[in-house]
Amino acid sequence: MKIQFTLASLLCTAILYASDMIVPATALPQNAQNFIHTYFKGIQISLVKQDLDSFDVVLNDGTEIDFVINGEWEEVDGKYKAIPTDFLPAQIVNTVKATQPNAQILKVEKKIQGYKFNFNNRMEVYTDFNGNVLGQKFDD
Repeated sequence: MKIQFTLASLLCTAILYASDMIVPATALPQNAQNFIHTYFKGIQISLVKQDLDSFDVVLNDGTEIDFVINGEWEEVDGKYKAIPTDFLPAQIVNTVKATQPNAQILKVEKKIQGYKFNFNNRMEVYTDFNGNVLGQKFDD
């Protein structure tokens, strides 16, 4: 009986920790807080959700930023509006913007091999970490 109770308790604890929990903005690692305050000046944090390996942040203007548990950014999504790109190496931004000169960057994701950029003209551009364009496609 005691073993069953312990197993049930462990299962309940695992389920609670596996789901997203709303936490205060102060629960974000300091480098994540600095990232937001540096590149999204004057925009307040409206929601922070934490799960086992990440933080999902929603800003008052609708921008969503995903951080890994150590506070490094993983994805910045402007939700249909242009995002700042100052947090990316200038060489990469210049190369990517040259592929789509009349479009704005709405979203950027870190991938294993580099970055994925989404533009407002529905194009996706993939680069490596050195800024070399690996490919592009129309986002259907």
